[in-house]
Amino acid sequence: MRIGIAGWFGSDNLGDELLLHSLMTNVRAADPAASFVVLCPVPERVAELHGVDAIHMPTLRAAGSAGRNVAVQRALRDCDLLLLGPGTVFQERSPNLPWPGTLPMFARIVAMARTAGTPVAITGAGVREGATPAGRAVLRGIGAACRAVGVRDQRSADHFGKSARAIGDMAYALPLPTVPAPDKNRLAVSMRPLAPEMEAAVLAALTETVRRFTADGWTGAFLPMAYGRDTQGEDDATIYDAAFRDELDLVANPLAAPFSEDNRFGVVLDEWMTRLAGHRLVIGARLHAVLLAVTLGVPTVAIAYERKVLDAFTDLGLAEFVLLPDADADTLHRAALRAAASPEEFRAAAGRVAAQGGIARDFVASVVKGLA
Repeated sequence: MRIGIAGWFGSDNLGDELLLHSLMTNVRAADPAASFVVLCPVPERVAELHGVDAIHMPTLRAAGSAGRNVAVQRALRDCDLLLLGPGTVFQERSPNLPWPGTLPMFARIVAMARTAGTPVAITGAGVREGATPAGRAVLRGIGAACRAVGVRDQRSADHFGKSARAIGDMAYALPLPTVPAPDKNRLAVSMRPLAPEMEAAVLAALTETVRRFTADGWTGAFLPMAYGRDTQGEDDATIYDAAFRDELDLVANPLAAPFSEDNRFGVVLDEWMTRLAGHRLVIGARLHAVLLAVTLGVPTVAIAYERKVLDAFTDLGLAEFVLLPDADADTLHRAALRAAASPEEFRAAAGRVAAQGGIARDFVASVVKGLA
């Protein structure tokens, strides 16, 4: 079976790449003979990381757009199924995208798939908040054209109509490595660049909290999740250089590794998750840093820089451990101490993640096997 996947992959964002890896892993579990072609912004990087075919998404204005559109149409004719997502692929506007964002492009991809006779399903995708009435109409049209709609959260599901299901984040369906016992005095921090006013407030609270933990004898690491390849304002190393260089070690993420036929992304990801699990506490303003930490049972405090972070922690029963970006250092420090002292709550949350991952896996299997 030939599977197309369309999403925001190849820009050196660890969250996006682990979602693609999880989706392909679960498709292969349903059909071991499955092959893939990924529609994405940086296809050469996706091919290097994951060892699969990849092509540019169809565009209207970029150089070579006519050739790209022809290549996509040809690829879709060869596919038995097209999956949209996972990740926050439906964005009407964002810090890096002017209106109308990605919605016309994904509507065009769906139309091209229908012309090619290829069924489409949404799998673990999310909708960024702030959709306009026009944007909501486009999303309803995309949903109506899909064979199945399984999205990340109920808020996203509400945009696609009654047939849409909330299946959870595809990160929950990742196969997990065997993890070590945590270091009792090890802290990990992850933070992304934010809008200037929000970034200043978050950094003020976070740097003071880190200072208090290190004064109490903790050691720490900074976990960059994105390196900003072909994407402005996405390089987490800028945050480390500006605020944490003197306090925390910098731990490279799997995207910094050299890749080969025998050392693909999934191998290095397992090694990185094993290191992450060795921390006693994680504080993060990156969605997939905090979700992976919870998945591994690590006590975690999340800073809700976007609604999706608040939704995820609330759904996992961890509402007291997610804070708004204007939380001060005292509030953040108290929440971090509570989390570190409550490992049993996070073991229970890891169990809820595992159950939700089963729902996501079953959804992928039902879509793939439904074509057999």
